[in-house]
Amino acid sequence: MIKLKHILNRVVISEIDMTEGDYTIGRNPGNSLQLDDSVISGEHAQIKFEPNDCIPEMFDITITDLGSTNGTYVNNEPIKEQKLKHGDSIRIGTHEFKVFDDQSHTGTQTEYYIAEDE
Repeated sequence: MIKLKHILNRVVISEIDMTEGDYTIGRNPGNSLQLDDSVISGEHAQIKFEPNDCIPEMFDITITDLGSTNGTYVNNEPIKEQKLKHGDSIRIGTHEFKVFDDQSHTGTQTEYYIAEDE
């Protein structure tokens, strides 16, 4: 399962279980994750989970900034849109989140080669 760990002062204060679908982040009510912070836009960012085209059991995770005033950061770099992976750090306003995938394996990984049709 993929989780977003909400971190404050280097301490995990909550974990959000994520499944397939779209999650909006912002200050306005109606967002999937509402953050009460004046530096966060009403509709700040969106995280999208989609099954991988090649391996449907795995998910592709993408975060998109929705034109926010103060930006969205992944691993301390400003982004407009970015694929996420296990261990990535997301910063929105004064809030930090860490992507945690309990199916992720560190060390060697198997790579798949899919031949293109000729």
